[in-house]
Amino acid sequence: MKHDAEDAHGNPIIPGRDGWGRKAAEALRSLSATSPQGIKSLTSGTVSVPAILSGVLMDVKPRTLLDLIPVIDPRAAGVKIEDGNDSVDFVGRDTGRVGNVFSFMRQIARTSNAGAVPDGAEKPTSVYTFDQVDDRFRVYANKTEPLAWRYLDDFTDLIDVLQVQLREDALAAIEKDVLSGNGIADRFSGILETTSGVQAQAFEGDLLTTLSAAKYKLLAQERNLTGWAMNRLDLQALEMLRENGATGAFLFKDRAAVEGFLGAPVVTTLGLPVGQAVAADWTQTELHALGDDELVFDGGNRTKNNTFLIMFEGRYGFRVKKPFDFVSVYLEA
Repeated sequence: MKHDAEDAHGNPIIPGRDGWGRKAAEALRSLSATSPQGIKSLTSGTVSVPAILSGVLMDVKPRTLLDLIPVIDPRAAGVKIEDGNDSVDFVGRDTGRVGNVFSFMRQIARTSNAGAVPDGAEKPTSVYTFDQVDDRFRVYANKTEPLAWRYLDDFTDLIDVLQVQLREDALAAIEKDVLSGNGIADRFSGILETTSGVQAQAFEGDLLTTLSAAKYKLLAQERNLTGWAMNRLDLQALEMLRENGATGAFLFKDRAAVEGFLGAPVVTTLGLPVGQAVAADWTQTELHALGDDELVFDGGNRTKNNTFLIMFEGRYGFRVKKPFDFVSVYLEA
């Protein structure tokens, strides 16, 4: 079968959210080929699989928070590797990577005084303040519970295990830490917990007024708004709003109407509690996938209890480049 696109290694790209699970299962098939009797005779092994956050495997329409965040390979062409000096570009695209650490420039202030200059007048000076942030790549891992050995007879079921138990749970952990990671126990330093400069929007009497105020907190400053993140129950509350209280017609006929009012796509996440949302230009964050992930097959318990397990592990970095392009919104008094 011919594929229209290939990754950096020449492997075919399988689009959509099934792509990672299918590629992971194919990698296990390749691993089993190294054993004389296939995977059922394999004791253990490790294979490389596409980074779970590889941008080429994401869907076009944002469905999760991670779909809104650019994913950068720090080793890709055009991304400068730290060479021991302090040189960085304007918005910190240089990963400054040394082993497990990286550094970047975070913009903490922007005041424009640009304007026309008459002959002989002093030229205006604007304020663009940056701060260097030093961080490191974090290991995110997930493994299955011991699985019955007979599952190996059916790779279709194995794909479901990989996709649901490994991929989705690992993504949920990364998504939660992007928002609220506190840097402890090697979690990300997230947007809301440890990043100073994030704007706040207090509750302003009702839900719609509050959301509109948060939206224009960005737009009035000529910031971009690329998406909203909120708890599923808060989105439900929006969808259930009616004219004249509880008896009139619904204010929004569908999710597209909600997004039209908010001015950007809406994604839901369990990483935010009920009553809190985030409006942002999510392109001012980046996730760094450091190479391929590892998929480990462990059949060491074959003779003990007839089980095996599979583990996923990857290394990722996260950075917030412009904290003031994020608004933490409080939807309750």
